[in-house]
Formats: sequence, structure tokens, C-alpha cells
Amino acid sequence: MAQLFRGRAENNPKSQLERELQLLEAQVKRASPGYETQFLNRAGNLCVDSGEPARALGYFGRAIDVYLESGRFSAAEVLCKKVLQIAPDAVRARCTLAWLSIGKGYHAGQQGPGREIAEYVRGAKQAGKEGLAVKQLAMMAEAAPSADLRELLAEHLLDLGEDTEADRLFGMVFAERNGVRPAPIEDEGKLWASLLRAALMGPQELKEQPVRGEDEGDHYLPALKKDD
Repeated sequence: MAQLFRGRAENNPKSQLERELQLLEAQVKRASPGYETQFLNRAGNLCVDSGEPARALGYFGRAIDVYLESGRFSAAEVLCKKVLQIAPDAVRARCTLAWLSIGKGYHAGQQGPGREIAEYVRGAKQAGKEGLAVKQLAMMAEAAPSADLRELLAEHLLDLGEDTEADRLFGMVFAERNGVRPAPIEDEGKLWASLLRAALMGPQELKEQPVRGEDEGDHYLPALKKDD
């Protein structure tokens, strides 16, 4: 009789899922750095197929972090879009897409990041995360490679009720366009470092970020540490 009940438990879909997820977690731990994603993605897909999309998001989120840390930004973008198909209100995925669009949006032949930023702001407002969105937009402005993008970010900051930072950005853009101050030197390496730091920043760390520097010349976005 006991053997009969064990057999039923082993054939239970829930039990089967747990065993497969445990095996995949073990493979994640053994994988070389940067190669954990295949197992995390498989675990996420299993959860989706088993009707547990919320659980799948945890695995996909970890995979996105690995993609970002290993510089596979295109793969991170694809997985963020997959996450949004499962959970359209996933604010972090929209934020990551906004950062990625800034990183690539001003290369030759690439579309600007306006849509992704607008969708992130809209999602943050719907989720009641306006405060975190203000911090992210302010960091985007510090890394923004063009005056047009800083002006766009200032408009979104106004929409979120952050008048002080918006006015500061509008002032900077006006000064640059009228030759009062030079435009910041575009540095693609710094932009992608900023992207990585901000995209991996947790909510608590983000909350502790100031909205503006001590003066207009300060860059308050923390630099990447060597072990980041």
C-alpha cells in the first residue's frame, strides 16, 4: 500500500515539477559563470508550462541578470520581451528595456528609445512605483548621450511630479543648445556601464540614490566596482 502511494506521488505533476526544478538548480550551481542561463530559462519554461507564471518570472529575472552581467544585452532584451508577454505589468522588465534602448538607440540606423521609456513610465505609474521611476529617469539623464533625450526624460519627470530635477535638465539642455555650456562628452563605455549598474540595482539600493548631484556638474550615478 505504501508503495502504491509513493507511486502516485511520483506521478503527481507538482512533484515532478519540483524534482525537475531541483535538478536544474543543481545544474545552475555547477555551471560556469555566464552559462547558468540555459538552466534558468528551462526552469522558467517548465513553470510556465505547469501554470505557475509568477514563479517563472523569478527564474527569467535571474537569467536576465546573468545576461546583463556577461554583456549579452541582446539576449537580455529578448528575454525581457518574453517576460512582458507573460506578465505585461512587469515594471522591471520595462525599465531594463528602456535602459537597453538608450544604449543602442542612438547608433546609426537604430530607432530612439522614446517608446520604451514611455512604456516604462506608464507601467511604473500603474504599479504605484513613481518614486523608483524618478530615480531611474534621473540616472538615465546622467548617462543620456544627447540633449534631445535629456529633454524627453525631463518631460517624463514633470509628468511624475519631479519638478526640481526636470527644471535642472531643461536648464542644462537650454544652455547646451545656446552655447552657454558645452555638451557632455559622449562616452559609450560609460553609458553601458551606467546601464548595467542601474539595471541590476535592487529596489532598496535604488531608493537610496539621490535624485540629483551636489551641483550640475556632478555625476551621481555610482561607478561600477571591479567586482560588479
